[in-house]
This record gives sequence, C-alpha cells and structure tokens, in this order.
Amino acid sequence: GGGDGTASFALFIVFKALQANPDRADEGLADTGNGFIWTNDEMETYFPALAQLPLGSANDLGNILGWGQKYPGDASGPQGIPIPCRGGPNSASGALHRWFSAVIDPKTRISNFDCWGMMPEGDSDSCDFKICELATHKNGNLVAKVDGKGQLAMQPAGLPVPFLICLYFGLGLFGYVVSRFQLNRHETPIANRLEYVKQFRKVILGSSPPQLQRRNEGLRVDCDGKRKFPTKDDKDARNYREVGFLNINWMGHGLHGSSDGACCRCAIPDPVRFDDGQMDFFVVKGVRTFVQNPGTVLRTSKQSDMHVTYTAPQGKGIFFQYDGEARFAFHPDGKPFSFHIRRVIKMPVVIGPFVNQRLTGKLSDGPVKFEFCGDTPGQVDQVRKRIFKFLKAPDAPDGLASELLATKEELAKAGFPLA
Repeated sequence: GGGDGTASFALFIVFKALQANPDRADEGLADTGNGFIWTNDEMETYFPALAQLPLGSANDLGNILGWGQKYPGDASGPQGIPIPCRGGPNSASGALHRWFSAVIDPKTRISNFDCWGMMPEGDSDSCDFKICELATHKNGNLVAKVDGKGQLAMQPAGLPVPFLICLYFGLGLFGYVVSRFQLNRHETPIANRLEYVKQFRKVILGSSPPQLQRRNEGLRVDCDGKRKFPTKDDKDARNYREVGFLNINWMGHGLHGSSDGACCRCAIPDPVRFDDGQMDFFVVKGVRTFVQNPGTVLRTSKQSDMHVTYTAPQGKGIFFQYDGEARFAFHPDGKPFSFHIRRVIKMPVVIGPFVNQRLTGKLSDGPVKFEFCGDTPGQVDQVRKRIFKFLKAPDAPDGLASELLATKEELAKAGFPLA
C-alpha cells in the first residue's frame, strides 16, 4: 500500500532486515560473505516479490503493475467502475477480498522489474554535490523579494535520501513544479490535480528566480558513452525545460512514452518497459514538444545509463524529481558536479489482474529472479556498498544522508535565502 515512494521504502525495509550483524551472529545474523545474512543464491531465489497496492488516487506504479489506481471499496473500483456497496461477491467487500486473494495467490504472475540508482561517477564512493528542499519564506510565499529580487528560499532536505529510482526521473521543470506542489498539498485528489495545474502555469509564465539558470542551462547528459543532451552546443540546453527518463509507462497520472513516437496511449507500438534493462530517455522543450507530437505520449529513446553533469555559478542549482519526490541539487562552492544513473537492481514484482500490456509491452517469459546489477564485479560491489550506506542512520557520519543532505551552513555558504 501507499504512494509511489513506497516501493523504495519497502526495499529499504527488506535490505535492512537482511543486513548482517556480526554482533548477533549467534542469532542467525552472520555475514554470508556479501554483507547480508542470505547468500547471493538465496537472494536470487527467495527475495520477496514486490506488490504495490494503491491506497491513493494516482498511484503510477500500482496502476502499471495491474493493481489499479484505487482499492476496491473506494467510491469506484481500480478501473473507475462503480462497485455496489451491498454484500455478496459483486460488492465492495467481495471485490476487495478478490484483490487481496490475487496478491497472495502463489499462482499469480510475477515479472522482473528494473530498479535504477543515483550513483557516484567512476570508482568514487561519494557524490560531489548537495541537495536541499524548496521552502516558503517567513511571509508564507514561495517567492519573495530579497535584495530587490524575487527569490526562492531553501531548507535542509528531509528523508528519504535520493538513491533508488523505480518509476521515473527528471531534471528541470517537473522537479520545480513538484517542489512547489509539495508545499501546497490538499486533502482531495481533485484539489491536488488543480494545484498541479496552478503551479505548472505559474512556473511556465513566471520569470526564473536567481537560484535557477535559464531552463536547463548548464546541464549535460551522456548516455552509453555518447553526448545525448544538449545535442548542439551547450547554450542549446537553455531551450529545454525537462530532461529525464521513464522506467514505467505511466507518469503523473497520464504521460506515457514510446520510442516510435505514437501520440496516444491506445496504440503504443514500442512502449516503455520495466523489464528490458533499459531506461527510456526523453526531453521536453515546452509546449512545443506536445504540439510536434500531440497526445499524452513522449517520444523516447532506449538507453542503458545517464551520466549527468551540471555547471552553474555559486548560488544556483537545479531541481530534479524521482518517483514523485522533488529535491534541489547544487554545489556549495559553485563547482561543476556530476552523478551516474544506472541499473542497480533487478527484482521480482507481482502482476495484478488489471495489467494492460498495451502500456507495458509483452511481459518477458524468462526466469524471474533478484540480482544486483553492474557490467563488472566492481560495479556490482559498488551497488552493495551504496545500499549499506543507504541503510545507515540519518546521523551516521558515513551514511548517505550525511553525504548528500546539505546543512544550514552549506546553504548559507551557497548564498541561498533560508526559510
């Protein structure tokens, strides 16, 4: 259950439960040689399959895996079909019973699922940037006059710390919109969707605050060892609002992707797949992108990884979003920074009764298993080390939170107005 961020949280809990503890080796928590209490073969065979049961209103992961967007018993069923409230097999309680029976039935189909990770470049053990979150100014506004200019206020980021990416990732517009939305959530799905539209409109029509460069200026992305963005000179990046990738074919309650460039979700000849070992890279130039390719389907290209480099003067950075969580990345001294997004885990997931293979593509019939991913043994070991860093307490000096989360002192050093 839960929202789209629940998948990475569930993985955190499973990894934490399987982490070895030498001090409790006599209790069955001895290290089998990989840092876990299960051997690699046991992890491959017995790692639990993830099932995302939606409790919200726009659960992208639950929906693409075939469990619907709402639980049976809500005002409408998983596919928006009203369910009678009276008793019996066709009632809400009957539908809910069938829903839970399907997820625990050993005969229910499972599939491989790719999970990506924000990793340090090369052989490094840590990333060379910091992250924070958008905040409201003391007057309650998102943008306020500071030194005569309309500026954004920042605050230290809370948990979760960015690492695992199960659904999608983007740099630029979407991260900024989600950051603003996170500070203006409402209690109903309709009100939240209207808030998204409101914040999107304000970002598109408003001027850029001093903390941001013009659109995606300063951003460079290399995929599979080749420059992917910007395709022309570096200045061309300022003409694009969003750069990212899809791992599932459902984003923000309606956007999809296709490397064939289809325009509507009823006919997607080469859809985004979550089991093919590739990310579906996309760029958005603005409204023009949707005019050139009308509909709800983004034109994508299959890639195996993303090397992200960002260059900006001190006091500027870039918003990004992953699986619906938004953060702001920057370097306190204004130096260029970089990170590498690649596949880090292949894991089993449970496929629900409402799966739509027009959106998922034909699911693979190959063996379903868990594994840590990497092109070399060194890359696989780097993933394990990153996971153990991810599992450490937020205040651990050698943990992921200490590495990435900016302090108030670092925010002040960068020159950001503080909340």
